Amino acid sequence: MVGQKSLLRYSNRTIWIHWVSTVLIFGLIYTGIRMEHQAVSEHKFILYQIHFSLGILVFISTIIRIIALYRDAKPKNLYPKKSVRERVRKYVYYGFYISIIWMCMSGLISLFLEGIIHSLQSSNWQDLPEISADGFHPIMLSHHIMAKMIFLLLLFHICGFVLHLVQKKENTLKRIWFN
Repeated sequence: MVGQKSLLRYSNRTIWIHWVSTVLIFGLIYTGIRMEHQAVSEHKFILYQIHFSLGILVFISTIIRIIALYRDAKPKNLYPKKSVRERVRKYVYYGFYISIIWMCMSGLISLFLEGIIHSLQSSNWQDLPEISADGFHPIMLSHHIMAKMIFLLLLFHICGFVLHLVQKKENTLKRIWFN
């Protein structure tokens, strides 16, 4: 029975990483939107600190999730291998991994290229540079563009769940939910 159960849902490790990452990513979205057009201030500095910390946690959890993807048993595919839905599903999932890894790397690189790291190291909000004054570095610009891609992938992810629920009358959330 345990072997069959593993075919119906993801591993506990994958489930935990999925939901912890989800919460962390929503925290990144919130802090990213809040600080994007805000003038340099102590509040913006605190948002940067939170955003940076959450980004590091998401980066680590995504690496662990990718390792788990290859090591842990996965539930069986719901669609035939060559179906359009299965291809879209793979693009969305792998798109998430690639986008999240790039977001984390570009965010980390941007800390240095935009000079933000100096204020984080000094713990002084007054050292925070006004990065939008001269325009973004291309890496930071890619970080902002990729954020929009994350929103699009999230929309596809949710739509896929709803379509499966409506068309097949199956709650696929059970595959990635806790016991």
